[in-house]
Amino acid sequence: MEDLDSRYERIIRLRSDPSTFYALLGMRVEKLEEGRSCMALPVEKKHLNAGGVVHGGALASLADASIAAALATLMDLQRESMITVEMKINYLAPVREGLVRAEGEVIQKGKSIAVGEACLYDAGGRMVAKATATFMIRQRA
Repeated sequence: MEDLDSRYERIIRLRSDPSTFYALLGMRVEKLEEGRSCMALPVEKKHLNAGGVVHGGALASLADASIAAALATLMDLQRESMITVEMKINYLAPVREGLVRAEGEVIQKGKSIAVGEACLYDAGGRMVAKATATFMIRQRA
């Protein structure tokens, strides 16, 4: 298994690739710790829905990404991969501008299933969404 620094560098590199969905939305990794992550999304006009607030899909993507990054800190990325199999999100308040941060955390990780949660906050520190997700962990071929 690779050392922590190498694993964290790999997690950030994979999520910083300009050809990925993360880059399309403008998400970035701000912090990684064992079983935890913080990701950010600077709100742009492209993230807004017809009502002028950040689209729920953008927030859900940020939540999913933050939980996945937290889970990646606990995995052997050379031997294991993950797939989101279920996610639930509650939208608590609208966001119109600024930066949205998602704090992802792994609640439980087994050999084949992991569960995590993410709390999303606006620039003022107000919680705007809360998500839980289940991931399948697979051995790479």
